[in-house]
Amino acid sequence: MPQPAVTAHRHALTATLLAMTVLLTAGPSAAAPGDQPVVPLPKPLVDDKDKSRTVSLPARGLFKGNQLTDSAKSQLTELILNALGLQVEVALLVPVGPWQIDGSGQGERDLTPARLQALRKYLTDRGIDPQHIFVESRIDAKLTEPRLDVQLVGRPVND
Repeated sequence: MPQPAVTAHRHALTATLLAMTVLLTAGPSAAAPGDQPVVPLPKPLVDDKDKSRTVSLPARGLFKGNQLTDSAKSQLTELILNALGLQVEVALLVPVGPWQIDGSGQGERDLTPARLQALRKYLTDRGIDPQHIFVESRIDAKLTEPRLDVQLVGRPVND
C-alpha cells in the first residue's frame, strides 16, 4: 500500500502535468491572467505632407538672362514660407522635361550652370544650407515643355 506522502506527491505531479497539457494544447491564443490586449501604436502626428513642400515652375518665364524673374522669386518665396517650421534637410532642384543643358544659348529652355547658381543663391540667401541643395535631372519624353520642380524635404522643427 502506498504511503500517504507518495500519493500526495503523485497527485500534485498529475495535477501539474494536467495543467501543463491544458496550457500547451490551448496554444498561444490563451491569455494568462492579467494579460491586456495589445493596443496598436497611435498614428504618427506627422505624415509625409508635413515633411516636404514642392513647387513646380514652368521654364517659360523662370529666368531673364541668368537671373530669376520676379515671378519665379515670388513662387520660391511662397514655397519657403510654406516650409516655415520645417528643418530643411534636402533642397532638391529637379529640371524635368526637354531642357537644353549644353549652355549654347539663353532661351527659355536653356538651363545653364549660371542659372542653376542663381537658383542656389536665392535659396541660400533665404536660409537653406547650400550643402543641402542638390540637383537631379529627370528626363520625361512625354513632356513638351520643361519645368523645374523645387522640393524642400525635412522634419518638423518640434521633433
